[in-house]
Amino acid sequence: MAFKNLRLYTVDLSGGELKNIFSNESLLEECIASARFRPTLDQEMSSCGFAPLFGRHTDAYTFSSNHNHFFRFVEENKLLPSSIIKETLLDEIDKKEAELNRALKKDEKQALKLALTNKLMSQAFVTRRELFIWVNSTYGFVGVSVTSAKRAENAITTLRKALHGSFPAKPLQPHCVVEDRLTSFLAKGELPNDFGLGFDCVLKSTDDTGATVRATKEDLTCKEIISHIEAGKRATELQLNLTDLAQFVLTNDLVVKRLTLEDQFLERNLPQKSDDKIADMQSFLLIEADVLTTVFDKLSKAFDCGI
Repeated sequence: MAFKNLRLYTVDLSGGELKNIFSNESLLEECIASARFRPTLDQEMSSCGFAPLFGRHTDAYTFSSNHNHFFRFVEENKLLPSSIIKETLLDEIDKKEAELNRALKKDEKQALKLALTNKLMSQAFVTRRELFIWVNSTYGFVGVSVTSAKRAENAITTLRKALHGSFPAKPLQPHCVVEDRLTSFLAKGELPNDFGLGFDCVLKSTDDTGATVRATKEDLTCKEIISHIEAGKRATELQLNLTDLAQFVLTNDLVVKRLTLEDQFLERNLPQKSDDKIADMQSFLLIEADVLTTVFDKLSKAFDCGI
């Protein structure tokens, strides 16, 4: 799955230039390709942008079908801790002062630091990560396949730039206290329609101790769980399932983690594999789109998001 984790956003695409872009596949492709990823240069610490959706040796930066749109976002960062620069600089200063038989002046140290930093940056180890973005332009649903708010916002910001500076996506906003509602699901066993309890949860104390209980593969209706709630702990993560569709862990900031599709759902909906790998990937993305739309809609109603 491309979307094992999910940060949720809403955006209004009902009018103006954005509506035109998302209704024109060629124009959308052109916009996304204009913000294509390039590797980090020697004197850069990071770089990001969009890459061909289906991997190397493919051309399309987007895939659109039935108002669902998909993009692949790549981030590259250099690992150069400030402590390494500091220690290496002190070694270089000691070496230079020994050669000159005098203390270096402030501007000489600054010049040495700049030269050393540039040298270390060009030699630094580079990490590369990717994520996926899904947009349902009919409902204004947006999903980014990470749990990190910082990484998700970076991807949304780059998407906004690619779309001519306009993409007013906002995080999904509940009109309730999510922890209270998750805790109520456990304490009362009363869940919204189509939802069921899974087997994992995290309970945290509201006092200064920060006591935490993690339950894995447990009966979440058992007395031990209820006793922790009665003692004042609140659910900050809870595994839920949508009947015959998917299961996932939901956090208290409405982040979806460890999303998996039910086997019965895949058996009913997933076409048999073909000799065309890209066509197979497209088919699976469309299945994911249906699931993501349902998850988004159900969560919005369950937590009074009022979209």
